[in-house]
Amino acid sequence: MSERDLVTKRKRGLLFWRSRDRILRGGETTALARSSPSKQSISQPTRTQEYFIAWNAEQLGITHEESRARYVQSWNAIPGGHNGRAFEAFHGRCYEIFKVFADDSPKQVMAAYRMHERVHFLTMLTYPEPPWFDEDAIVKRLLDRASITILDFGCGLAQHSRTLAEYLRDKGRQVHVVLADIPTVRRDFLIWWGKNSGIPLTFLECTPECPIPALPPIDVCFALEFFEHVYDPVEYFTRIDQAMKAGGVLVTNISDRHNEFMHVSPKLGPLREAVRARGYEEILTNFIFQKPGSAKRPS
Repeated sequence: MSERDLVTKRKRGLLFWRSRDRILRGGETTALARSSPSKQSISQPTRTQEYFIAWNAEQLGITHEESRARYVQSWNAIPGGHNGRAFEAFHGRCYEIFKVFADDSPKQVMAAYRMHERVHFLTMLTYPEPPWFDEDAIVKRLLDRASITILDFGCGLAQHSRTLAEYLRDKGRQVHVVLADIPTVRRDFLIWWGKNSGIPLTFLECTPECPIPALPPIDVCFALEFFEHVYDPVEYFTRIDQAMKAGGVLVTNISDRHNEFMHVSPKLGPLREAVRARGYEEILTNFIFQKPGSAKRPS
């Protein structure tokens, strides 16, 4: 039987576990949220959705009120909104319809992501935002550092890395966010967020010519819902590990996944072996790991 984790055994994501389900090894807890649509109503928009409304107003040259009205109209154009089953079915149908132009084969997969960028954008806007706290298993491993570089590889809309950066900034830390992904319209939104938040942000473009850009030294890496989407997960991890400082934190999901469109590496056994071979301590099975080294350990 392949390795599984608590999330793949449950329909609810990490954010929606009962308190006793969110206990990690050693009695720790985390705000880590699953990167998939939440069921939150559009009547209670997240910060990411509010940022989107403001960004879209600026780039279209329209008022904030008109931008909000357009977003709500788009949401209501399909039963259940952008996080409902009808939109999920529409999303899947788009994959089938537009495979005629690009599929998920090695030479075409990046073109496929760019082709579906706006549907992905609307879906990712519904992802939950983790409510970080000082004793969080990830946060507590970073608070002893005055300067923190956060890498988000395959970042999507970077809900985890952006909110963590804001949290650490408010704690008085110097924060630099590095995002690595295929350049789509989401890049423009994320660069806008960096300028408006005042948090230094670098966007590294993943292209067919250079799928793994040069990475700076990092303190924490988010690679959530990522490794199953690339053809050589171990090589990506190797490059991330080379950039990771001693005691750094890797936040990911290295569970086996369903074999479906764009899941080009659904079986991640070799990746799990590579992570363990590098001596990473497993904080939350298949999700949170800490690189060995001399960094101060949390009490």
